Amino acid sequence: MEFAVLADAFKKMEDTTKRLELTQILVDLFKVTSPELISKIVYLIQGKLRPDYEGVELGVAEKLAIKAISKSSAIPIKKIEEEYRK
Repeated sequence: MEFAVLADAFKKMEDTTKRLELTQILVDLFKVTSPELISKIVYLIQGKLRPDYEGVELGVAEKLAIKAISKSSAIPIKKIEEEYRK
């Protein structure tokens, strides 16, 4: 699966608050996803990398993560920090 497909689905989910629309976006995403990738995508949707019982942590300092997000998305650091505080 191309990352663009996943990113597009995440963008669509972010842009709506309608539950039925969210469900349809996920259905469409899972239809084009190979069975071995579905669990990984479900973890990402939950904001996780692995199941909780595996105890996987990113180990990235907060400031470093903010800088990385800013650099990769071209969003100013102050804007990211404001959103993070919410």
